[in-house]
Amino acid sequence: MTAKRMPNIERGRPFEIEVDGRRVVAYEGETLATVLLGAGIRAFHHDSHGGACSRFYCGMGVCMQCLTTVDGIMNCQACRTLARPGMKVETER
Repeated sequence: MTAKRMPNIERGRPFEIEVDGRRVVAYEGETLATVLLGAGIRAFHHDSHGGACSRFYCGMGVCMQCLTTVDGIMNCQACRTLARPGMKVETER
């Protein structure tokens, strides 16, 4: 899937984070969910029993569908976690 970002939107300072071993551009003030969606990443984690992947759903921290691992800490909600320079994110478990 191709990454999409809205044109002509004022953003904060750009920086890079690592998502599943790949460099992704993020902007100051964005949540991790926004960064992932902007980079074309739609699946945030997979069920450990081989079930379907979870996707961004509520966007406000209620549904727990956007869980990721951030800097080795499991079960971080991407919709409630601000991106910061140098963070390492894993979407697969």
